[in-house]
Amino acid sequence: MAEDRQPAPPAPTETVKILIADRVAQEGIDFLRTHLPEATIDVRTGLSPAELCSIIGDYAALVVRSETQVTREVLAAGKRLKIVARAGVGVDNIDLETATRLGIMVVNSPLGNVIAAAEHTIAMLLALARHIPAADRSMKSGKWEKSRFLGSEVRNKVLGIIGLGKVGSEVAKRARGLEMEVIAFDPYVSAEQASKLGVQMTNLEDLLRRSDFVTLHTSLTTGPSGTRGLIGARELSLMKPSARLINCARGGIIDEEALLQALKEQRLAGAALDVFSQEPIRDHALLRELVSHEQVVATPHLGASTEEAQVGVALDVAEQIVTVLRGGFPRAAVNAPLILPETLKVLQPYMTLLEKMGRLYTQLQPGPLHRIELSYSGEITAYDLRPLQAALIKGLLEPISDAHVNMINAPLLAKQRGLEITEQKSPTASEFANLVTLRVLDVNGRASFAGQGESEAEHVELLSGTVMHGEPRIVRVGRYWTEFVPEGYILFCRNPDQPGMIGRVGTILGKAGVNIRHMDVGPIERAPRPRHPGAKPDIALMIISVDDPIPDWALEEIRASGDIFGLTVVNL
Repeated sequence: MAEDRQPAPPAPTETVKILIADRVAQEGIDFLRTHLPEATIDVRTGLSPAELCSIIGDYAALVVRSETQVTREVLAAGKRLKIVARAGVGVDNIDLETATRLGIMVVNSPLGNVIAAAEHTIAMLLALARHIPAADRSMKSGKWEKSRFLGSEVRNKVLGIIGLGKVGSEVAKRARGLEMEVIAFDPYVSAEQASKLGVQMTNLEDLLRRSDFVTLHTSLTTGPSGTRGLIGARELSLMKPSARLINCARGGIIDEEALLQALKEQRLAGAALDVFSQEPIRDHALLRELVSHEQVVATPHLGASTEEAQVGVALDVAEQIVTVLRGGFPRAAVNAPLILPETLKVLQPYMTLLEKMGRLYTQLQPGPLHRIELSYSGEITAYDLRPLQAALIKGLLEPISDAHVNMINAPLLAKQRGLEITEQKSPTASEFANLVTLRVLDVNGRASFAGQGESEAEHVELLSGTVMHGEPRIVRVGRYWTEFVPEGYILFCRNPDQPGMIGRVGTILGKAGVNIRHMDVGPIERAPRPRHPGAKPDIALMIISVDDPIPDWALEEIRASGDIFGLTVVNL
């Protein structure tokens, strides 16, 4: 099947390849060549879907604008694809669901063309109000029809903004400068936030009834609460016959057939359209009739078409590609949690810690996973910790899954496996400045220390870790307190907490030519306690980090030496 994508990351010596499939500003291409000198950058525009599918398997990054359709088939064929970058805001030409499932990061440039889109919206509004395109055509045909093009002032008129996001907010600022009264509808923006822009929030019906001009600034989404067809026949019927409609957002938000009918019946004074349900419109009969209507001002998707915007979005996505291919996290990932650079700097070592804790648990305690409880304490709880949960899932699943698990698809893969993760946070620090505890529960939500004591099969249901001097440390394994760096080959074994045990293991490893990098004995009790003569010693956990794999014969000899049991070697 198409979604059964088997990742094949480039070998260290293999050249990283980047494909630019749509026209982008040269400054972005130059940035990639400067900051990724080892990469091969191919600019191949106008590729057919079949051509793109046939070559995408060689590339680690793909750059598109709105022309290229990044379909399920394209993504599945991208065996080495790590990132798809949209040089612009909208990503409706990219199959986000498939990209997320396959662990492919999708980024855009949410700020690069905001000002250009806002300015174009105001230009369209004024063009409608003063009949500028029609008057220009009349003049060019040799006419002087001054009385025909009686316009209207925008001062003191009501502008209704549907979608008060980045572009909508910039439109509001400019409209306020033109002394317009601005109202808005956006279910995700509070009245307090809008008031800072001098905007009054209202519902959609009230906005449509009151507005002299209505402008759309929302993304195109589908589903029961989606925006496709948001402005249909009913909504158009609510508008005043003197009102005008502007769309510089996305084609498909307006029912174009209903709009054309409203214009024909003079139930609307005019419309300005920069986007359409089919682009280019080519021989689409309905759209050709719509843009030809005398009360319509139409432009070919020029909202972001300024020199400044094109340079801005090209540089923006180029910087993010460099970040991702260098192993970092981008600032505008569409299908992953947004992480500010200053937040990422704090969370990065904890992301490494959680991934290592996941890998450690999977190797120490193989078996099905049902529920995990994550507990955080300390200052770290003030941050958005979703990236840490994704890092844990990556660590838990990657060793036991054929899928390429990363920050993008980790939550989805966990859900598919029926793995439930809950979080608890306490800002009060324990004995460590920040502590993360992973507790694994059974299907009924219970934890147990099955097989405690000298059994080979002691159950590990808990791991705790922290970060010291920027380095991850594991400080608890099951019921044992310890401290070690989760890295490389590590031998875990249990033994009576009595003299001679360390020397016995060390002697055998030395005979095998295995160098010990670090050794720690994890007791059950943190604080030392007096040993009573004749009392049976507690069981301790011995953790030995080594530089090389341990031969099977050496493990058997350690096991056969007596009093040392539960041997497990992990590779982190």
